Amino acid sequence: MVVRSLYGQRLSSAELRSGAAGDRFFALTDDRGRALTLRLDAVPLPSGTVARTHVNTTSDQHVVQLSDRMDPRQVGRALSHEVGELLAVRDRAARAAAGDPEVAGVAPNRDELLARGGLGSADRRPSLTEEDLGRVGELNYLAARMNDATLDATQRAESRSELSALIDHAGLRPQAPADSDRFAPELRAADVRRDIIDPHLTPMTADALRELAVPVERLSAADAAGLREFRSRAEHARPLGASAHAPPLPGFRPDGSPVPREELAAAAAQAADQRTRAGAATLAELRAEIATTGEWPTRQVVIGGGASLVGRDPRALLVDARGRWHLDPGQGIVQSPDQTRDLRADGLGDAHQFADPTARVPRDAVRLWEDQLAVRGPVVDGTAALVPGQDGHLYAHIRPGDGSPDVYVKVEGTPTVATGLPPEMVPGVDRRDAVNLPEALDAVRGQLPAGSPAHARLTGEVGAERALQVLREEGVLDGLRSDGGARAALRTLDATARWERARAAAPGRVFIGDEIAEGRFDARAAGAEGAPKTWLVAGAGGTGVANAEIILEADPEARVTVYGPNLPPALENQVQFTALRERFVREYGGDGRLTIDIHPDNRVGAVRMHLGPDGKPRFREGRVEAEAYVASLGRTAPMPEALQELSERTRAGGGQVRGDLMFDRDRQYLGYGVTFESGGRQHRVEVTGAASQLLPRDVFPRDTQAALGAMAARQVPSQSGNAAPGFAPVAQQTARLAEARAQGTVERHASVPESWRRPAVAGATTSTPSGGPTNPVASAARLQSGRGSASPTGAAPGPAPGPVPRVQRPPRPGR
Repeated sequence: MVVRSLYGQRLSSAELRSGAAGDRFFALTDDRGRALTLRLDAVPLPSGTVARTHVNTTSDQHVVQLSDRMDPRQVGRALSHEVGELLAVRDRAARAAAGDPEVAGVAPNRDELLARGGLGSADRRPSLTEEDLGRVGELNYLAARMNDATLDATQRAESRSELSALIDHAGLRPQAPADSDRFAPELRAADVRRDIIDPHLTPMTADALRELAVPVERLSAADAAGLREFRSRAEHARPLGASAHAPPLPGFRPDGSPVPREELAAAAAQAADQRTRAGAATLAELRAEIATTGEWPTRQVVIGGGASLVGRDPRALLVDARGRWHLDPGQGIVQSPDQTRDLRADGLGDAHQFADPTARVPRDAVRLWEDQLAVRGPVVDGTAALVPGQDGHLYAHIRPGDGSPDVYVKVEGTPTVATGLPPEMVPGVDRRDAVNLPEALDAVRGQLPAGSPAHARLTGEVGAERALQVLREEGVLDGLRSDGGARAALRTLDATARWERARAAAPGRVFIGDEIAEGRFDARAAGAEGAPKTWLVAGAGGTGVANAEIILEADPEARVTVYGPNLPPALENQVQFTALRERFVREYGGDGRLTIDIHPDNRVGAVRMHLGPDGKPRFREGRVEAEAYVASLGRTAPMPEALQELSERTRAGGGQVRGDLMFDRDRQYLGYGVTFESGGRQHRVEVTGAASQLLPRDVFPRDTQAALGAMAARQVPSQSGNAAPGFAPVAQQTARLAEARAQGTVERHASVPESWRRPAVAGATTSTPSGGPTNPVASAARLQSGRGSASPTGAAPGPAPGPVPRVQRPPRPGR
């Protein structure tokens, strides 16, 4: 109804259809004859957020998410806003693609016109933002309802009252008293705003504004009383936007002006140099403190960075090795500025500043943002692991990236780990019960007598090939193979041993996907004589596609086949994949150097290698044979590497490791917590960012991971071109974590809240958090929360019995 009544001239042929996955969506056609889809869902949204739209100008598949706390009577108004905003984003992308000089190469206007107060002394006529055009849609919707004869008098009066409140909120009437010095400027500003939005108003709305968009003194008694009641609401008086004392966004100069596109590379290099110097200064400061006090320094600690840096506490010591996007040789992230348009609101940066709406967000932009955020507090370039000291304290063992001596820091408060996605799996492993080598070795040891020689020889660092050899030598391998309890572990050991042999026999030709993505693939050698020219990428997910692109870019003569049973739904919605096909897949007009071999029967087992007629290694899957092999088959879910030693020592000493999921009071997922308990002592660590999307298999039940995955798919729908562990969603998650910590509203849950577990119905009501608006739509204000950071509150789980582990205390300074 909203589409037909308000946007009928822009959108036609609205038809409700069912997708292949059983979902329902609207198939639409715009006034240029282009097809698009629109999906609706009702999900938990942050307080003050009535709805949000995932606009995808790459695939033209869009999703509007409505708050599951919404009054069902407000759904139409919310949709009028979201559809208006969606069309504005699409229009701008189309104009940029056509080379319109007003939008191509120019970041969109972010200064909302429809807001309270004066306009200042603008040098040029103000323009409407996408958010403004959404508000115009609300104006048109409410004016239509105010005059709809099919509604009863009460409903029409409610719509009139809401329209009057929105007029006030949008700055379309002066709020200052008529005898105030502010009255005249506000009246002029209101006149300018009405003049600018007039071409977008329906005749009915224009008439309503002539009647209602006047000073309160000229309203009827009933309208004036309703407006005064609206103005008295605390939510209306609450200031909007970021704090005036907040530092400039990354990508902006200290004076608040944006870094121009043509200066991006230089700005990124300058930020990298500043980070290097800041890291050296931090190390020097730590070492000076050690020399002065003879003790290891005490600091709050954050391990890992990436997009999670948006939520970092500037008081905490950041230890980060400059991850994926500082190493990735690709063009940039796989999303466009339109697909990441909320980054600015989350405090990370404005992607439109450096790329047009449907282009990829440049790699240098990501590096610039991350490096500028990193130096907002003490930072060390390097890696760190948390270890327990014999004194009962928790320490961070820091290995600086510059190769200088290691440093220990005594951890103050609750450390945060945001080290990114866990490792990828080796092809052919058992994906259910023993997904990696440590799990397989643990399972095998569990089948052996504790005092047996085989059990003893499998302790410590043991490779798969060596483990199988030990089992043969001890005469237990055949027995284990006949015992069903070890079947999964031995499958993983066999697959991993084949992987180890292939890597030893064909160095530089066998890779895990992350090795390509993180620059451990020598792109300069790709074109050298004797280098492989045909590549098999096993696995058709996002990492596999990114690896294919990197290889094709590195060697103009390379040919790549991506092999797998299916393509993840998100790929079709991403900028990278669509552009990759057009450049390299013959069926899409490309040069034919990329083949995407997708069939349900394409199952990938352990790596298969043989020698070709020339004596060089060859790798095969199905009908595909290639000279080099890349495994991109999904990820394992171990404890993050920074916590593995702490976990092992805790368990070795008879302690327990327990986990919980962290949400804020709006049921937004913030990450997970791990509590290490031993001998009456507890150490808690909180994991956020991409690392928090895959729960450690030895801590959380499988059904909890399944519920988290289902929640993530609804929270970040594939049609958005994003995924929960992706760059923009991680920025949003960690910004909310910082806010919840500052407010003391971090909640610990055993699993995903029930409201995420079932398909929500628009209009279903739940209790509103204390202090939140009862009807956020009617309050006419979309709020952006402030940012901050502090330690979370809430009682930790109770202690578990067990002796204090006897572990090595960190060495004294200077030793």
